[in-house]
Order: sequence, then structure tokens, then C-alpha cells
Amino acid sequence: MVDKAEITPATWAVRGSFHSLVALLVASVVVAVLSLARNGSHFPPLVPNDAVSLRSATGATPSCDLFSGRWVYDNASYPLYEEKRCTFMSDQVACEKFGRRDLEYRHWRWRPHGCDIPRFNATWLLERLRNKRMVYVGDSLNRGQWVSMICLVESSIPPDLKWISYRHNHSLIAFNAVEYNATIEFYWAPMLVESNSDHPYNHRLPERIVRVQVIEKHAKVWSDADILVFNSYLWWLRPEIKVLWGSFGSADGIYKMVQVPRAYEMALNTWSDWLAVHINKSKTQVFFVSMSPTHDSPFDTAELRIGGALMATIVTKKRNPSPERGIREAGRSLS
Repeated sequence: MVDKAEITPATWAVRGSFHSLVALLVASVVVAVLSLARNGSHFPPLVPNDAVSLRSATGATPSCDLFSGRWVYDNASYPLYEEKRCTFMSDQVACEKFGRRDLEYRHWRWRPHGCDIPRFNATWLLERLRNKRMVYVGDSLNRGQWVSMICLVESSIPPDLKWISYRHNHSLIAFNAVEYNATIEFYWAPMLVESNSDHPYNHRLPERIVRVQVIEKHAKVWSDADILVFNSYLWWLRPEIKVLWGSFGSADGIYKMVQVPRAYEMALNTWSDWLAVHINKSKTQVFFVSMSPTHDSPFDTAELRIGGALMATIVTKKRNPSPERGIREAGRSLS
């Protein structure tokens, strides 16, 4: 789902390719149609890569590759929701509320070559989430995905049958769909493993410290979820990071600066080892969203820099060299 990438140590800028953008924007669709296309309590294998099952879930033909296609402009059936009408829209992603006037980006949708993806149906998804717990885990990218997901479904639920709840010092935010006995949740864990950036609000620290071998504090929060969508990437984009062996505040803790590709690999190994031991493959579906386009680097000349901000106005089709090879290699070693 993501394009190949390379790391440029001198700049550490992040420039996701066109396919990386596809991976980010269709993540919710993939989760909805693939992980929820099941009967009763039967689930496909953990982290499936079954094109036949995916095509079946979407009604696509055997020749349809959902990940090969293009963006098409559709101002008739898109956007799927209006920002100002979403009851639970977060100020952190409320572009229109805080002054964005170019809203044409909302009308683009993904069309695979030779087939089409059915329009999102909130009731269909909620029925498949009935009696289930879906949890996004990661950083602001997954938080944005979570906000989009609840904005997609909440208009189909009466006001008195939906609400937001907070737990674990606000690290966990849950959208509750009462009629369906379902929750769609987000848990803040930007490194997946434990770090000094785990506070949901106060996490912009001058020095980032990560415990690459410790995940239990986070894992116990989402261990019983039916659907897990993880991401961790942008917070690792620096040449090296301080790794702690031991506990925060412990006098005998060992600190060491480690090259980020190696530290990222160790963290993902801790994460994947925990999943292998504790996740019930017949119950829980697990997905991992990796790299995404940068927040602050230009993709192509379609973007105009105004007052230090990048104003993207159209979908880019230019394929740029991407600077995350070391991170990519760390992830590849886990496959």
C-alpha cells in the first residue's frame, strides 16, 4: 500500500509518494471492507493479504486491483461529510473552521483501474461493528483517521445514542454508538512502545526518549479490541534517538543514542512480538499504516508556498524520490 522510500540523512525531510497518499486516504476504506467482511465471530487470518477476499468484499471483478488506480474529481457524491456538520470534529483537523477556503480537495476520490469502490455506507459499517471494539493506535495521523471515521458514521446515529468518552488520562478517546454496542476509539502512543512523549497533550519535548523493549502499559489498553489499526512513523524522523533500558526515573537506567532505523526496528519487533503472543488471530484483525506524505515539504509545483505555509490545491501525480530508505528497511526486516 505504500511506495518505496529512502532516507536523506542531511535533511530528514519527508516526501511521500503518490501511492503513500493513497495508502493514507484509503486506510479507512480498507479497514471497513476487509476487516469487517466476515460472518459472526469468524475472522480471516491475522493481517491478511488476500486480494480475492478484498475483491469479494467490495464487489470488484477478479481483474480489479484496488491499489492500482487514480484520483478522480467527483463533486456530485463527495464529500462524504461536511466538517461543520460533524458533531465531534476536532479543532486539530478543522481546516475550514480556521480559515481554509480552498475546499476542492474534498471532492477527490480513489478509482481503481477497471472497477469502482462502492460509496461509503455508514449503516453498513455500523452493522458490521455491532458488539465490536475498533481502536486506532498511534500518533496524529491515526487520530485524524479516527476523527474522519466517526464523522463518516455519526450522522446515521440519533443524538442521544452517541457520545465521546475519555479514559486513561485522556490518552484513550472513544466514540460510543449505543444502539450498536460498538466503539471506535483512538489511543495516543506515537512510538507504539513507551516513551516520554506518551502524554496526550504535553508531548512536544526537547529530547525524545523511547523504551524500545517495553509496550505493556499501552498494550493492556487495546488488548481486547476486535480491530486494531496501528501507525508510527513521523515521530521517528530524526538521525538518532535516545533509547532507555530501564524505567523512567530509575537510577540504574541505561541511556544510549541509537540510529533511528535500528531503534525503529527494535520498537516494531517489540510490538510484533507482543501481537504474536497475545492477540487471538481468530478474533482480532490488525493493520499497520506506515509512511505518509510530509506536513511541510512540497510534492510538486502544484503547491504554492504562501507566508511559510504550503497551499496544496490539486492532487499531484508526480512521483518524487522519497527519503526514508532506512525506516523502510527496518520495516522490511519484520516481514
